[in-house]
Amino acid sequence: MKKVFILILTAVAALGCVKTIDKDLPGNEMSLLELKVKGQLGTAVIERDEDECSATVYVMESPTYPYSAVPVEGIVVSSGATASVSKGGTLNFSNPERRARITVTSESGKSLVWNIYLEAYDAFYVGEWAVVNVKLHCNQRVSGSGDGAWDTPLNGSEFGSFGLPEYDDHVIITMNEEPEDNMLTGTINHTAGLDGEYGHFWGVYSPYSEEEPLDMDPRLRHLLPPGEATWKLDLTTGQMRITRGNVTSTMIFGTDEWDNTLFRFPLQDAGKEPARDGFYDNMWRSSTELFYVMIKIH
Repeated sequence: MKKVFILILTAVAALGCVKTIDKDLPGNEMSLLELKVKGQLGTAVIERDEDECSATVYVMESPTYPYSAVPVEGIVVSSGATASVSKGGTLNFSNPERRARITVTSESGKSLVWNIYLEAYDAFYVGEWAVVNVKLHCNQRVSGSGDGAWDTPLNGSEFGSFGLPEYDDHVIITMNEEPEDNMLTGTINHTAGLDGEYGHFWGVYSPYSEEEPLDMDPRLRHLLPPGEATWKLDLTTGQMRITRGNVTSTMIFGTDEWDNTLFRFPLQDAGKEPARDGFYDNMWRSSTELFYVMIKIH
């Protein structure tokens, strides 16, 4: 799975002006303060260590992106300085490093070369996924009921047959073309499989049973809700917030040792809730994360 690049998503100011920065900073008269190029996601990540200067910009991965002549939509440099490229110009990233250069020249004539790196963002999660497994991570140290930690699968004996319908489900994720409030958005549709049913998180291990299970649906079922929901992805954290109705959950992506994709849902801390019985303490109070093991099929 490709890395989700970390961006700083803030509203980009009207680019094409100049700014004044702290006069005590050495070489401040040759600073690149903001940069905006065609198709850019968020703001440029600008870094400087004395004369080692760089800016990284992120765009959506696309075979048709014009790497050899990327239009500059805005640039901000130090007050009184000029740049070797201006709004309306282009940058050439058609090299193995995906690097271009911008020279910033101060009012006094001093110059500093800035390396500009272009990184492609891969929205790998867009498409259709099949559920391989569903697991609840438990840690007894959270509830104070012991020292063990383990993953309990939804198709295990602890949940009887109630979790099995989840194992032929599919999840379809689509993305909107335009960001909303500097966030990527779209829909996520959790569809039931051939059985037409979704699983239940009903624990049946003693002192519970098939007839009187421990109902964990209030804690877990809303995380990847049945049916269609909307999502917003915060690229600063890599978190996807999924909303259906007035209920929102948070999903983060990961991989397991077999390189399967994980849809991970951190759980609210239940360790401080009153102790009740061994199974309740181990499965409800000790649970810290629900995760779906997924494979992409389209």
